[in-house]
Amino acid sequence: MNYQESSKEILQAVGGEENISSLVHCATRLRFTLKDELKADDEKVKSIEGVLSLVKKGGQYQLVIGNNVDKLYKEIMKIVKLDSNSEEKKKGIIDRALTVITGSIAPVVPLIAGAGMGKVLLLILNLLGILDKSSQTYYILNFIFDTGFYFMPVFVGFSAAKLFKCNQYLAAFLCLSMLHPDWLKLVAAGQAVHFLGIPLPLAKYSSQMITVLLVVWVMSYVEKFIYKHIPNVIKIFMGPLLVMLITAPLAFTVIGPVGNFAAQLIADAVLFMQQHFNFIAIPLLVIAYPWLVSIGMHTALAPIGIMLVQQSGYDPITRVIALCSNIAQASAALAVALKTKNKSFKQIALSSSFTAFLGGITEPAMYGVNLKLKKPMYACMIGGAAAGLFAGIVKLKAYVFVTPGLLSLPMWVSANNGNNLIFAIITVIISAVATFIATLIIGFDDPVQEVEGIQKETKKKVLNSNKEIFAPVKGEIVSIKDVDDPTFSNGILGTGIAVIPNEGKIYAPGDGIIYASFDTGHAIGMIIDGVEILIHVGIDTASLDGKYFKSIASKGQKIKKGDLLLEFDVDKIKEAGYDLTTMVVVTNSSNYLKILPTDKSTVDTDDVLFKIF
Repeated sequence: MNYQESSKEILQAVGGEENISSLVHCATRLRFTLKDELKADDEKVKSIEGVLSLVKKGGQYQLVIGNNVDKLYKEIMKIVKLDSNSEEKKKGIIDRALTVITGSIAPVVPLIAGAGMGKVLLLILNLLGILDKSSQTYYILNFIFDTGFYFMPVFVGFSAAKLFKCNQYLAAFLCLSMLHPDWLKLVAAGQAVHFLGIPLPLAKYSSQMITVLLVVWVMSYVEKFIYKHIPNVIKIFMGPLLVMLITAPLAFTVIGPVGNFAAQLIADAVLFMQQHFNFIAIPLLVIAYPWLVSIGMHTALAPIGIMLVQQSGYDPITRVIALCSNIAQASAALAVALKTKNKSFKQIALSSSFTAFLGGITEPAMYGVNLKLKKPMYACMIGGAAAGLFAGIVKLKAYVFVTPGLLSLPMWVSANNGNNLIFAIITVIISAVATFIATLIIGFDDPVQEVEGIQKETKKKVLNSNKEIFAPVKGEIVSIKDVDDPTFSNGILGTGIAVIPNEGKIYAPGDGIIYASFDTGHAIGMIIDGVEILIHVGIDTASLDGKYFKSIASKGQKIKKGDLLLEFDVDKIKEAGYDLTTMVVVTNSSNYLKILPTDKSTVDTDDVLFKIF
C-alpha cells in the first residue's frame, strides 16, 4: 500500500482539506469530522486502496483502515493544516455527546492498549516465576504501566479540549490539578475540607472520564468569554490565570462532585446488573456489540471499563462482551477461510482471523469478511451469545483493561479467583466452536465468481438510456466549472450544472425517492430512475446550521416530479453574505456513457436540465 498516494486520494474524496474540521485516529480507524458530509464522495472513499469500509455515525466520517491506520494518519497530517477554529454544523445532543466521547477516547486507545498489555506482560512474568511481585523491578514497571490508567483523565481531557476548541494545555493543567498528591492526601485523611467556606466532597478523580469531559466543556465556555472581553495587552498572562481561577474552583466544588456521582451511579448499576442479571445481560450485549463496532461506537464503552477496573478492581461487563464478540469474529472468518474456494479471499479471511484471535483486533475480519458476506455476522451473534450466556452465569471478570484476545488471556488471572482464567478459556472455546459451526450451517455466498472477474454487473455498466432530469429550481444557468467551490467545480462529486435561483423553492426533478436529507436544510439527495441526484443550495451554507432553510421532504420519502422539497429565504441568505448558486449534480455519473446538460441560459421547473444516456 502506498500511504502517500492513498492519503492524497482520501483528502480529495472527503472534500479537500477545507472540508475537514478535525481528524483523529483510533486503533483501526481514521475519524474525520467534516464541515459538510455531502461534499465527500462515499463511493470514491470506499474504492481507495487500504480503506476497508466507510462508517458515518455519531457525527464522524470514519474510514476503517486496520492495523496500519497510524501510518496513513501521519501521511495525511503531513499535508493538512487543520483550522482549530473552524465551526461544525449542529448535531443532535446524542450525536454531539457520542462525538465528544468517541473523539476524546479514540486517540488514547493506543496508549490504553500499550499500558494494558504491559500489565498483562507483568502478570505473565510473575506467573512464570521470572519476576516476583516483591522485586523493585516489578514495582517500577507496574507504576510505569499504571501511569496510563491513573492519568487517563489528563490524556482524555487533552483530546477533549481539541474537540471543544479550547486550550489543550490549560485543559491538561486542570485535569492534573484534580490528581495532585496534596488533594489525594486530603481525601485520604477524610477530614472536612472547605474552599471559601464551601465544603468540598472528598473524591478521587483518577480514571474519572465523565468528570474530565464536564470540566473541559465548562472550561471551553469560560475561556471563550474571558478571551473575548479581556484587553489584548494583558491577555497573554491574565487570560490563563482567570481561566484557572474560575474553572478550577468550579471543578472541585460543583463539576467534580456531579461527575463523581454520575460515575459512581454507573458503576453501581453495572455491578448490580452483574450480580443479579448477568446471565441475561451479557448475551444480549454480545449480540449488539459487533454492530456497535461496525459503527465505531464501541469506544464509548471504554470509560466504563476503565472506571470499573480502577474502582472495583475488575470489569465484569465491557471486556467480557468484547471477549465473546472478538473470538466469534475470528472464528467466523476462519470458517469462511476454510470453506471458500476463492484463493485470494481465503488468504484475506485467514490473516484477519489470526489478527482477531491473537490481538482482538476484529475490524479486518468484520469488514473484510463477515460483514461483507453478511451471513457470517449472524453466526457471530449466535456463537457470541452462547459464550456470553456461560460467561454471565459464571460471572467472568477482567482484571486488566485491554483488548481481549488469546495473547491477553492473563488479563483474566486473579489471585482471589482461581477459576476465573479457566472460565475465560471455556468462554473462548464456546464462542469459537459455536460460531464456527453456525457459520458452516448458515453458509455464505462465496465471492469466487466476482473475484475471478466473471461479474454479473460492472462499475461501468450502462443503465437504462435516455433519462431526463428536470430543473429543480427556477433561475439562470451557469457552468459548474465557474462555481466558487472546488468540490463542485472540479467535478469531484460528478457531472453537474449550477443555477442562480430566482426564488427560494426546490422542487422534485422527477419521480423517485429521497435518500439523504439534513437538519441544515441546505441540501438534499434523491434517486430518480436509478440516477443519483444531489441538490446543494448555496456555497458553504451548511454553516448557517439550518437558519433560513425549511426542509419539506424527509429521508425515505417517495416523491413525484414537481413536489416541493425545501424552501429557503433568498434575501436573508444573501444579506448574511452567502452565494446562493445552487448545484445539481449526478453523483453516479460514472454509470453512464454521456450526460448532456441543457443549453438554455435560464430554466423553469418544466425544462429538462440533463439528458442522460
